[in-house]
Amino acid sequence: MADRTLRPRPRLASRPAENHFHTTGIWYPRRCGNASFPKGPMREVLVIRFGALGDLCVLGWSLARLADRQAGPSCRVTLVTKRAFAPLMREMRGIDEVVELPENSLAGVRRLASRLRRRPWDTILDAHNTLRSHLLLGLMGRRPAGRLAKDTMARLGLMSLGRGNQKLDQRMVDRFNALTDPLGGPGTDPPATPPLIHLRGDADPAPVPVLGLAPGAQWDSKRWPVTSYTELMRRFLARHPGQVRIYLGPREASWFPGSELAVAAAADPAVEIVRLPALTEVARSLSAVTILVTNDSGLLHLAEAAGTPVLALFGPTVREFGYFPLGRGSRVLERDESCRPCSRNGKRPCHRQDLACLSGITPTQALTALADMLPGEES
Repeated sequence: MADRTLRPRPRLASRPAENHFHTTGIWYPRRCGNASFPKGPMREVLVIRFGALGDLCVLGWSLARLADRQAGPSCRVTLVTKRAFAPLMREMRGIDEVVELPENSLAGVRRLASRLRRRPWDTILDAHNTLRSHLLLGLMGRRPAGRLAKDTMARLGLMSLGRGNQKLDQRMVDRFNALTDPLGGPGTDPPATPPLIHLRGDADPAPVPVLGLAPGAQWDSKRWPVTSYTELMRRFLARHPGQVRIYLGPREASWFPGSELAVAAAADPAVEIVRLPALTEVARSLSAVTILVTNDSGLLHLAEAAGTPVLALFGPTVREFGYFPLGRGSRVLERDESCRPCSRNGKRPCHRQDLACLSGITPTQALTALADMLPGEES
């Protein structure tokens, strides 16, 4: 039977020998630290990360940091991601090109691999480390210079046994930085600059504080009670001559209409409901918000990427999972419940059926934290 194994096309023979070694018809870059790259004025870097929104926003910080560490334009970064996230990621500083996964199917991965293997990548980073990213690289006939360290077993040990692990001291951004650091050259880290800060433009800050509320989350067990959001909104507007923007996505259609928060929002002209179809427009709107009060959700990371501080409410998930806010002006409210963490991503329903980790955070606590965060305010 004929050998039908997909084989990558060899690189051009003119590739400098001191930069690469050759084996079985494939050119691989020589290794340097945790990643590999050739010497030369420009390196073609392929980064694979399909989703989700929060992870991609955190990755954006690392790629922007890489761009800031370059002495010159020595890396050209191409990101592979899902089509739904591609327009947003094209706005991220430090990303030169975005290639879309055409569809979530084997055929889509095959078409993408066929397209990508025609290009002479110097360095490939698997920033997802899933079966799909492994399949894509296998079909391309390439090995990644580095793969994202997930440390899933350490997280499971923390949940099931309460056993800490030094690996969990790393934030997700630290894990992404470990992949990209060898490409940045020597030198100290530049100040962290949000990768979507330019979406603010030159607009002057709002004359009054604009409070953003993001009451949704992928899983119900990660949502601060809607009654708490409602009370916080009312008390904030009673105290401030400000505005409130409530950010809603498709998932909120199942519970927001007719809720106490919806009724209160409809009765107050200072409240705006924001439903924007494009993530880029959501990010631009968030960039004009003074502070966003949010659950552990993708909007937390999108707001920070746009330069907006967040007051984040964490329940079933914890700092050790790596997704606490990155901004210096951001804060977290959480309760030290013995049952936390109970889930890697908040998917499991609360086994106590009272969601004490979130319902125990009071609107008064949130209002006090906001007073500390707002410029010129006193709690």
